[in-house]
Amino acid sequence: MVQATKRRQANVQRVQQLQTAISYIRQQKQISNLERLIKYMHREHGIGKADTERQLQHAVKDSLILSYTGIGFKGSKTGVEYEGFRVPELEEIEFEDDGHDWYCFDCHCPGEVVCCSDCWRVYHRNCTPEDTTEATFTCTVCKAGRKKNKTKRKFLNTLLSYTVMRLKEKTRELHRIGHREEEKKYMPFFVYKPMDLNKMEQKVTQKQYRTVEEFLSDSKLIFHNVFLIYGDDTKDGMAELARIMIRDCKYDLDEMLQCQNCYYMSNAKPKDWFCQPCEISHELVYAKLKGYSYWPAKVIRYLEDNKYDVRFFGSLHQRALIPKEQIKPINIGMKDLNAKRTTGFVKACEELKLHQKLLEEQLLKPGKKKTEGEDNDEESEEEEEEEMENIGDKAEDKEEDEKSHDAVSSTSQSAKNSNQKVSSPEDSNIVTSSEEYIPLEKKTKMQIVTATIGVQTSKKTSNSASKIAITQTDADTSNKTCDCDTKYNKIFNDFKERLENDHRDGKDKALKELAERLQRDFEEDKQQAVSRAMGKLQQELEKVRRQTEEKCKEQYMEEMKKLAQKHKEAISGTKKKQWCYNCEEEAMYHCCWNTSYCSVKCQQEHWHKEHKRVCRRKR
Repeated sequence: MVQATKRRQANVQRVQQLQTAISYIRQQKQISNLERLIKYMHREHGIGKADTERQLQHAVKDSLILSYTGIGFKGSKTGVEYEGFRVPELEEIEFEDDGHDWYCFDCHCPGEVVCCSDCWRVYHRNCTPEDTTEATFTCTVCKAGRKKNKTKRKFLNTLLSYTVMRLKEKTRELHRIGHREEEKKYMPFFVYKPMDLNKMEQKVTQKQYRTVEEFLSDSKLIFHNVFLIYGDDTKDGMAELARIMIRDCKYDLDEMLQCQNCYYMSNAKPKDWFCQPCEISHELVYAKLKGYSYWPAKVIRYLEDNKYDVRFFGSLHQRALIPKEQIKPINIGMKDLNAKRTTGFVKACEELKLHQKLLEEQLLKPGKKKTEGEDNDEESEEEEEEEMENIGDKAEDKEEDEKSHDAVSSTSQSAKNSNQKVSSPEDSNIVTSSEEYIPLEKKTKMQIVTATIGVQTSKKTSNSASKIAITQTDADTSNKTCDCDTKYNKIFNDFKERLENDHRDGKDKALKELAERLQRDFEEDKQQAVSRAMGKLQQELEKVRRQTEEKCKEQYMEEMKKLAQKHKEAISGTKKKQWCYNCEEEAMYHCCWNTSYCSVKCQQEHWHKEHKRVCRRKR
């Protein structure tokens, strides 16, 4: 059974809270001791004393927080020994790297974990479906990578390039992880293997992915790192964004596994892409969507609840889940179909006919199936190409050394053969394949050596024959004129020039791609910076607007209170005065209980008019 080890014990979220507490206390020019940490954790996060002490001990054991002892030098604490805590600096971080992560790859928590023997991932026993009772443990990702992949690596990475492009469109915040302030603060402590969408795109460009599971594991690694840095407290935070990214990634990979041709065509969209037949033919049917007539469609997959996942022919190529009752075979007559021959329906039928035509051509000319041996040859070729790419500029020097080595080997081999068989004078003048790479002077010397060996062998049989062979060899060597040196020097120079041109073109292409990638990253960073600045400006404007509205509202209420008070005072003053009954001006002369006048004239007019009949004044 694999032995489980406790790589770390402290909870990631609690350690981050403790590190924040230590930084806050030290900013207050105070000693970050246990008592102050307990008060801070209880006040800010509602964590009790026992939990704080336990997590602090675990963090110190994990070297995420450093403990030190000092002596007080102020007030009543002068000369008293105390224990303080501080956050280690980046240059002080020296975690022992044994090739494995510190936290479970599935639940992202510390504790007793088992380490994979083939990669850096670790799991709790309850978090992995694999058997942990054997002598070695291999995780799900590594086992999936061992399976033989029928898809070529180049085509697989082409498909994955569309997937990573779609993920980058939806989750802009996950393009780069490590440049934000919070990420710089926590990544050195908790993240073992950094990963982001830009790195995944780079791996796709370099065709490093061998299986779909490797790509999915990298997307899960992004979520693993985001969870460790930001936690899972907020639903609208980075962790939720990473969850959405994984969900979209799984959906795209499922679509890819269902039919690679459909996935490629729907993204590349060449001419008549929907009409192109796939390696595994799709069933053609007439499907009826609610509110529409029957329409030609491809069956993408069959669901368990008697539903068909279909994609319709036509301009939009829409996709829908159709019940089995609303499906009819493709060979049904148009009269039985009872469909309206609209412009869209006619166009869809034409596209269907083109698809059937291409399908018939594919059936009439079946492609040659590749055997396992050919697949293995292709895989070995891909591996050789990768090795050649890694060798790079060293290829030219190695080729020159190998050529000289091959020439010497061929010469020594010919010498051995001459000891066994007597060489004739004609054989000494034959140019072998090894001599093609040797200059003329070296070839002449080698011919003489070969002839000499032939002479030594032939002496045992006949002295006259050796004299004839030596004479013949010398004559041929002296009389023979050859321009092989110029010829092969020219070929070698052409080959060298071609290698230099290829190297220069590859270097220019790599520099151009690097410049484009840096430009894209710069534009993304620039856009993010502008977005952050605009967001911050918008927040400040909103804050100023709220403050201004509140201030104006307060001033308005104060003015209204003042006006109401003035109005009340005016009404009170008006009530206290007497008014002329005739002209309604302020009265000066009182007549009776409710009648007053401003002047004698008004009194006389009102008296003769009506008041003398009702006046209650005693005469």
